[in-house]
Amino acid sequence: MATYKGINGFAVQSVASDPSPSDEGQVWYNNATYAFKLASFTAASWASGGNLNTARYVLTGCGTQTASLAFGGYSTATTGATELYNGTSWTTSPATLGTARYSLSAAGTQTSALGFGGYLTGVYKNNSESFNGSAWTATPTINTARSSMAGSGSSNTSALAFGGNTVPGNSAATESYNGSSWTSVNSLNTARRGLGGLGTQTAAIAVGGNANPGSTITGATESWNGTSWTSNPTGLNTTRAELGTAGIQTSGLAFGGYNVNPPLTLTGATELWNGTSWTSSPASMATSRYGFGSGGTQAAGIAFGGIPPGTGTAATEEFTGATATTKTITTS
Repeated sequence: MATYKGINGFAVQSVASDPSPSDEGQVWYNNATYAFKLASFTAASWASGGNLNTARYVLTGCGTQTASLAFGGYSTATTGATELYNGTSWTTSPATLGTARYSLSAAGTQTSALGFGGYLTGVYKNNSESFNGSAWTATPTINTARSSMAGSGSSNTSALAFGGNTVPGNSAATESYNGSSWTSVNSLNTARRGLGGLGTQTAAIAVGGNANPGSTITGATESWNGTSWTSNPTGLNTTRAELGTAGIQTSGLAFGGYNVNPPLTLTGATELWNGTSWTSSPASMATSRYGFGSGGTQAAGIAFGGIPPGTGTAATEEFTGATATTKTITTS
């Protein structure tokens, strides 16, 4: 008859406290509580959240899974509509962007956000606006007008803008915001548009994007230390542009986007960043899409809006990372 030791190569250990970390299926005896224990894991997954009130695409957003902010984008026309999410449903704010636009970027939280750049009627925009939870206020403009850039930052007074699309093509420009002005700082190593950004003003990640005006989709990853960008030797496992991101520089999440252009091939693939490399998650978005808003953390991400369908979707999806639990073995 097979034994635990014969299967696993070691006997059940007797310990004074539960081991951490533990491997799935690991069994041990806790001699302080006089109980046999089992390590069990719940797989990562995506689940449906509440729909946006205004279906749209090429919007932006920020915040957490239970306190998100969505604004701007395109539906049947360019919109400055702003919505707040409480983890269950979206509420339309009476406040709208001062300059309605799409393909803009964001940084901050639901009650302290910054929206910058974008595109409107054939013009790349340099507008920057601050949101305090109830109203938008115009702030000093960014130095390089552009759209489809990435943003990172913790509030409406501490943000970073990088990459994007402008005249005559992709940009590598990086700008830092201190609540009073935007300052041009060291550029990305790879100029690109439709990239993802996560982290803070002084510790950010730039990932993915379209690396030229044609069809070169990249998985390139760069780290920002507050002064300069460093290219990481390993990029995304699934190269993509117009993706969603969540998390911080040492614990990030990338999901969705398109990875061939033309023709567009959408992906719902999800990857986790540990500060050094990307690992593909078995969990994939229910609806592959691009041009959507995103936010949250590596363990609790959120995606809202985007394409498909061609007029934009209102769908929201929430990501829950794999979780470990310890169970007590009983005879019942």
